[in-house]
Amino acid sequence: MNDETKRRLVYGLLSLVLSALATRLAIIITNKLLGEPDEGLLTS
Repeated sequence: MNDETKRRLVYGLLSLVLSALATRLAIIITNKLLGEPDEGLLTS
């Protein structure tokens, strides 16, 4: 595995993890500001 392949793999994994965390944080902040949703639309 060369350096470029490792770089792309690490970049992809970090992008996936950080995207998931950003989505989760957005849900938490929205629920704090507006309250919990009535239906189970965004439940975990």
